[in-house]
Amino acid sequence: MRGVVFDGESAAAQPVEISFTVEGADILATDGTSSLVPARLLRRSGPQRLHRTDRRDWRLLPDAPPPAEWLAGIAPLGRLDRRATWSYAGAGLLTVAVLAGLWFGGDRLLVAAAPLVPDRLLVTLGDGLVRDLGGRRCVDPAGLAALDRLQGRLVGPGKRRQVTVIETRAVNALAVPGGRIVIFQGLIDAAASPDEVAGVLAHEISHDALHHPTKALLRQMGVSLLASAIGGQMGSAADLAVLLDGSRRAETDADRGAITLLHAAGVSPRGLGDFFVRLREAEGRKPKDMTRQLLDRIGDFTATHPGDSDRAAMMAAAAARQGAVSPALGAADWQALRGICNRTAPN
Repeated sequence: MRGVVFDGESAAAQPVEISFTVEGADILATDGTSSLVPARLLRRSGPQRLHRTDRRDWRLLPDAPPPAEWLAGIAPLGRLDRRATWSYAGAGLLTVAVLAGLWFGGDRLLVAAAPLVPDRLLVTLGDGLVRDLGGRRCVDPAGLAALDRLQGRLVGPGKRRQVTVIETRAVNALAVPGGRIVIFQGLIDAAASPDEVAGVLAHEISHDALHHPTKALLRQMGVSLLASAIGGQMGSAADLAVLLDGSRRAETDADRGAITLLHAAGVSPRGLGDFFVRLREAEGRKPKDMTRQLLDRIGDFTATHPGDSDRAAMMAAAAARQGAVSPALGAADWQALRGICNRTAPN
């Protein structure tokens, strides 16, 4: 369906093609870039006028009304849907609990509270953190399909995460609240095999499964984070550096989780150990382009994932205990993944 979008930054209406899906509104611009606006961020003020909760002046005007079933799932502008109401109520109760817990239980209460933070608030926080990274998303269709197959092999019928690849030469990856994982293009370029990327992805999936991103933010920011959540300022409240400042225990736990996932998938964990060692040997050869700014903010993989020699030994020992293995991706999928940034879209 055709329509126009006002991005809130310029007064001009931009013609677009719109697809209404279960995930939200998929918008294709005339320059070929596409972006998905999640349904949870959309509000309607009429059958042919849509707004975003995170961008005040943004408007989408389709030429015809969206399908009635789709439109029924979009909350009216200015009204919280039932899920949002319960989420914010839950955050309020959680804030009271944390205030009391800080008095009696200190850090242990914050860590225990992480799994109780409402998913809707975590998703909002994660989306804001990913936007703060800037840059462009890598959206080559063949590369995205290969990445999806790689995640599918690791988690099987389990929970899928939203994995985003950002076009930058920085060599890193991170898990953020709300089930989101970010991999930088430089990490894929630096990997010598799909097993190495699979190992990194399994490691970040394990961080998410263990609620490490949320625990880190609660530990550092405590009640201020929850108060910001209730005020709708979650994205700007958090610091990416907090997420990347992982404790040795958290890293060890994520490594063990990665080994479990890799064993179940029939992929050798040796690739992740090799990746640790090779990056440590290459430390100091930093890019001098705009990626330097990102590295200054978050560091590279070796800086934010300490203890590489010990971890490589752990991976080698795990590989020795494993039975039959096969490459994490076939040759064609590996080539497609390495070309995932052949096409990009605004982040």
